[in-house]
This record gives sequence, structure tokens and C-alpha cells, in this order.
Amino acid sequence: MNIRRFLFLSLTFLVGCKEQDLEMNVPYSGDKLVLWGKLQANSSFKLQVTKTFNPVGNIPNDVTVNNATVVLYKNGKIYLTLSHSGREPGFYTSDSVIQAGASYFVKVSAPSLPTAESAVVTVPAEISEVTAIRTHDVVPQMNHQTPQDLVTLFLTNKDASSYKYLSIKLMSYYKSDTLSSYPYASADNIPANEEDCHTWGTEPEKPKYNAVIKAYLFPQSRVFLMSSQCLPVPAIPLKFYVETATGYNYTERALKVTARIGVVSKEYFEYAKIENKQPEGVDHLVLPPQRALTNVKNGYGLIFASSEKTIELL
Repeated sequence: MNIRRFLFLSLTFLVGCKEQDLEMNVPYSGDKLVLWGKLQANSSFKLQVTKTFNPVGNIPNDVTVNNATVVLYKNGKIYLTLSHSGREPGFYTSDSVIQAGASYFVKVSAPSLPTAESAVVTVPAEISEVTAIRTHDVVPQMNHQTPQDLVTLFLTNKDASSYKYLSIKLMSYYKSDTLSSYPYASADNIPANEEDCHTWGTEPEKPKYNAVIKAYLFPQSRVFLMSSQCLPVPAIPLKFYVETATGYNYTERALKVTARIGVVSKEYFEYAKIENKQPEGVDHLVLPPQRALTNVKNGYGLIFASSEKTIELL
């Protein structure tokens, strides 16, 4: 390549990469409350309260709301008022446990913001019985370089027919850390592309401080969600491949694996199904606003319910 051609291509590259402002007219109806909380049976209730901000202009450093009044209703009557945790910005907690079979909703107010109210959500009953089997060091289904185990779950006849939406979360415990085992559903008994049957979701885990970068990391775990219409007959199990090693050359092996089996309300299943289909990646840098499910009136967010049990797989 001669020098003239090189200079021409270099100039073309620099001109083509020049930063330009993109003007967008995005409608905004004013600041509103955003609520996020899970009503988990036999556990205390924890609600995160934040607020929206104008998409045009500077992004605020903090959107948490720490001066809200949060009232939890049970079976149509005022049950209790949640207090601010004090440790985690924007989080409100209760000491009382959530009851399976009861119906709840929350009403949240804050200065200079409209009062938000969630839809009524009924807490499902717990799965009565699950049998889990862990088979060590099987031939991996995906990511073949990673050591994997096979987790096989059997549901009883009653559970297979009674519950509408299930969640399955598998975690690997190591000497130094606890990680999402990033499960892969076995293709031989769970249809991969059956519409409205199942989807993948994510759950935030407890923040971890990294001394190397001197900042908190916010890990997430992978959750499999399934409609009961996709369950195989009770004699046929649900099967998942789980990663059971980490570190350099995968030399650190998991000390144990746990399977959390839950029954979730329809709201969370529908929310995860929409989120899982949202386009991502560098080829989608500029997109119109994407859909998101909310069951909060005069605000945004999601209040959903679950009943869960955890089985340890040695």
C-alpha cells in the first residue's frame, strides 16, 4: 500500500468515527416510584423503592427513595408498615413472615411523588415433595471444557398437576465462593422452543467487595422458569447439566450443589419471558423503548410471590 492510499484511508476512518449528537424527543410524564419486591412464603418481606428520571439530560447519581411510607396489606386489610433498613439505600423490610395462601399488595407514598400501589398478589403453596439425584462428572452437554454434573428432579403426581409456574435455581458452593452453577436444561425432555412454556431469568445475589479493583461487584444467578403445561408426566424427570468447577484450568471443584425449587406467581414468569426476549448487544445500540411488565398502578415495577424449598446435593 502506497503512502497516499494509507493517508486517504486513515482520514476516511477518522471522519467516519467522528462523535455526533443524537437528538431524540422522548416523552416523559414526570418522576414516579419504582417498586421491586418478592413475597416469599415463610420469609420476611423486603421491598426496593427507587424512582424514575427524565431520559433526556444527565443521569442522576442516586435514584433510591429513603423517605417513603410503605404499607403492606394482607387479605385486603392494613397488615404492617415497613421500615427503612438503614444499611441498604432504598430497601424497606418487615419482621413478620409472609404466609402461603394469603393475598398481599403494597401502597407506597413519598414527598413530591405520586402514591404507587401494586396489584393484589396471592402467595402460592410450597411444593410438597421433590426427589433430586446428582450424577457426578457426566459428559458435558455445552461448554465441553467445563466439568459438569447431571441433576435429575422428580416431582410427585400432586405437584406436577397443581402448580402453574415453577422456578429452578442451581448453585455451586466452592471453598472460596458461592456461584451460580449456570445450568443447561437437558434437551431430551424439555422442548427448547415451545412458546409460552419456559424461559430463563436472572436474580441478583448479595454484592461482593473486590479488593483488587476496590469496588463492589453485583453478581447474578440464572433461574429456569417453567409453566406446568410443559411438565413431562411425573415418571419422567426434569434434567439439568450444572458446571461444578472454577478457577484456572477448572481445578477448584464444587464442595456441594443446591437445588432451589420454587412455585412463582404468574407475574414473575411473564416478566422474565419478556425480559429474556429483549434485544441486546452492540448491534442494538440505538433502540426505541422496550416493553417491560409492571403490576404497579401510578408507578412502575413488579411485586410477585413465591414459595421455595432448597435441597442440598452432595
